[in-house]
Amino acid sequence: MSAGGAVNPEVELLGQWSVGVQLATVTLLAVFFVALARTVRLQEVRLWAFAWVADAVSLASLFLGMFLALPPLLLHLLVTAHVAGKTAYALLLVAGARSHLRPGADESLRPWTLAAIVAAWSLILGFFSPGGAFVRVAVSLMVGVLLTTGAAWVLTRPRLPRSHWFGFAMLLEGFLFLHYVPLALPSLWGGHSLAGYTRYSSFFDAGAELFLALAILVAIEGSSSQYLEHLNRELLASQDRLRQLVDLDPLTSLSNRRRLRGEMERVRASGAAVVFLDVDNFKEINDRHGHIAGDACLLRIAASLTQTFRSDDSLFRLGGDEFLVVAPGLDAEAARERVQRLRTELSAAEGNAPPCHLSVGIANLAPDGEPDAALREADDRMYVEKRRSKGRGQRHHGGVLPEALV
Repeated sequence: MSAGGAVNPEVELLGQWSVGVQLATVTLLAVFFVALARTVRLQEVRLWAFAWVADAVSLASLFLGMFLALPPLLLHLLVTAHVAGKTAYALLLVAGARSHLRPGADESLRPWTLAAIVAAWSLILGFFSPGGAFVRVAVSLMVGVLLTTGAAWVLTRPRLPRSHWFGFAMLLEGFLFLHYVPLALPSLWGGHSLAGYTRYSSFFDAGAELFLALAILVAIEGSSSQYLEHLNRELLASQDRLRQLVDLDPLTSLSNRRRLRGEMERVRASGAAVVFLDVDNFKEINDRHGHIAGDACLLRIAASLTQTFRSDDSLFRLGGDEFLVVAPGLDAEAARERVQRLRTELSAAEGNAPPCHLSVGIANLAPDGEPDAALREADDRMYVEKRRSKGRGQRHHGGVLPEALV
């Protein structure tokens, strides 16, 4: 791809080796980013890794074409590979910028359509361009426009403060390509380039690409930090959800025994009413109507407790047909009134749930009192009522709470 006119052999050799230096630099960058993409699972990293691979292919094609005497067909194929690689490099850099700025956004880009456009563009330049100077001007203009446009997008909509580094580096790379266009224009009609250094400009290109690679790493570090923060928030939220699942009864969604100790300590300073409830006819419901009706009865009790007591009262299903209410600041008389409303509501059948009869024990936890003593007192009173209630099933309990509640 001669620029036209006689060229000093030493200058020509320097230009060839400048391409070799750029090829070695970009190849190392491609290897590094491909390895990085295997450990950093971000879409932008994969796209940028492909960009460096495409750039390496482009430079390898150019390097081979400069050093080897090839038949016209192979030379046209190398030019096509050079154009395709450089075009893919620019497009993938911009695509990576898009993924960096809008992580998780739906991709409207159709890879196969884009590949067909790149292939058509590359074949036209590779086989039908009037000369190497025309290819250089066309490629420089195309890459420069794509990179400066992508840079403007990054700089005006930065995802992170560190994104500016990538935007500035891409802008520098884009201006570098664009400035070759007016300098190389005279070579289209057989003249000399307006700047002699364009023959070994690959040295400058290699430096700009190194700066771009460093800026990409800065952007990736920012994306990775943000992604890790997101994962940490998700992990904490998952832990909270798991903790809630562990502390909740799976059927009624009321609290279970695990939360009782902490709740009793919480209300200890202010005092509370402690209400134990047990379904007297639960075994009869299960035996006559089945376990589905038994579950419906438990769900109905849970819903009625939620409606009868206050929003800041703690409701527990301790297991089986036993429930507990801890009502901070509520006296025993007010607790009895609420229990009476609860019994009245549950005394009639509703839907699939038959009538439910409750035995209840109420105790008062005085401010700075002993939670275990209040729990035992409410438990004992509930079983005294259960034994005295005529027509209800009896169950040996001994008046002692399970060890987990003591």
